[in-house]
Amino acid sequence: MRGTKKLQRHRSMVDGRPDAESARATAGEHALDGASAAPGSAVLLVITGLALFITGLDNLIVTIALPTIRDTLDVSVSDLSWTVNAYTITFAVFMLGASSFGRRYGRRRSFVAGVAIFTISSAVVALSTDLVTFGIARAAQGFGAALIVPLAFALVNSYSPDRRRPVYLGILGGINGLAVAIGPFVGGLIVSVANWQMIFWINVPLGVILVVLAIAVLPVEPRRTVRVDVAGFVTVSAGLFLVVLGFLALAQEQFDLVWTVVLILAGLALLALFFRLQATASSPLVPPAAIRARGLRLSVATAFFGTAGIFGSVFLLTQYLQLVLGYEPAAAGTATLPWTLVPLVAAPAAGILASKIGMKVPLALGSVLQFAALVWFAVVVRPDVPYLLLVPGMVMAGLGMGVFFALVTGQAMALVDGEEESIASGLSNSARELGVLAGVAVVAVVFAIAGGDATAGQFAAATPAALMVAAAFQAVSVVTAAASPDERHKSVRTA
Repeated sequence: MRGTKKLQRHRSMVDGRPDAESARATAGEHALDGASAAPGSAVLLVITGLALFITGLDNLIVTIALPTIRDTLDVSVSDLSWTVNAYTITFAVFMLGASSFGRRYGRRRSFVAGVAIFTISSAVVALSTDLVTFGIARAAQGFGAALIVPLAFALVNSYSPDRRRPVYLGILGGINGLAVAIGPFVGGLIVSVANWQMIFWINVPLGVILVVLAIAVLPVEPRRTVRVDVAGFVTVSAGLFLVVLGFLALAQEQFDLVWTVVLILAGLALLALFFRLQATASSPLVPPAAIRARGLRLSVATAFFGTAGIFGSVFLLTQYLQLVLGYEPAAAGTATLPWTLVPLVAAPAAGILASKIGMKVPLALGSVLQFAALVWFAVVVRPDVPYLLLVPGMVMAGLGMGVFFALVTGQAMALVDGEEESIASGLSNSARELGVLAGVAVVAVVFAIAGGDATAGQFAAATPAALMVAAAFQAVSVVTAAASPDERHKSVRTA
């Protein structure tokens, strides 16, 4: 009996969870495994998948409605762009810090709090009649999303049976990536049949349903004595904010070049201070062992560069369809369906494949497909390009994106142990959001340098150069994905 108790304590320490939580997670895994418990598995995926869908959708869903919002709020384009970016900035900046709240207060409590914040702030955005309220509410939405996303992945990772975990994580990753990609299309449809406020009102009933389901289904986890690393949270959040602000200012030419460089350097200095603080903190936001883990670093780099490449090109090509080829917004969204619908098939297929051969090879293949798609676009785009010539690139991009987003966060979590899974999820998802910002900003700068403008001829002439820069981002993700260790070999997780 004594030996059994000792073994149980040892398993709890290996899993990185206290005994009560470990038992609860084990019970959850058994409940999700087997035919009689299939509804439990479905409910878990519905809760986390729907949460990831609405938070991913709100990244770019508002872009198609900007002219209407500008008229309603009576503001300039530049002022409105900053309030729109408020969501993505807070989403990316606070995601890493938010994962620590899950460790301190329990993942269910933190997840429910994130959904509640996201839902309430969505209503406030819809009710906004001035720029300040709109911007603050969008930022609050981003903070709620920052709590939701890493914890959604961590919950599924913890309470799924081993043999189904890659498939479940693949489905979640595919849902999240798809939601970001189809945001402009969905936004265009909603605005065409209703108004821009409905883009945000639709989140409210969905959020209420999610809160009720999460409280009813997700297991309660005990509060822990882990302290929140306030110094780490402040330095990493401020550092990321200044870096992102600097790159956005550079892309939109909002500040003088000197001040833009100062912002970026100040942000990098704060990030350097953050990593120094983590080495001595009693309860670090990112444990030094995780920082030293080569596999996790490579996986996070893959997430950043892969997302930067593909969404930098999405930003450009959706405008190319409208400004150069003359598509209406709704028609442009429809034209990208070969790109945005393929991940619905590719993502679950990637999860099934990863459960058999591991995540490394499929993830590298996904990065290669995205790289090939961007090179294809750069070669074929011209003012009179036939739509059918764009379709092969869209299919390759859709296949690559489905595989990539299905696996990249799951790989990061698989390369660490125990409660560091939430940290790995936060790092990977934060890198993805930062990648969206960096990709759009850098591609916009290169596009401007290449002489891009609002006229169809100038836009078409500058697009290939910008797409090749996006392809260069993607090429880095190919290298980092290929260099990542195989997560199936436990010895590489903390090497």
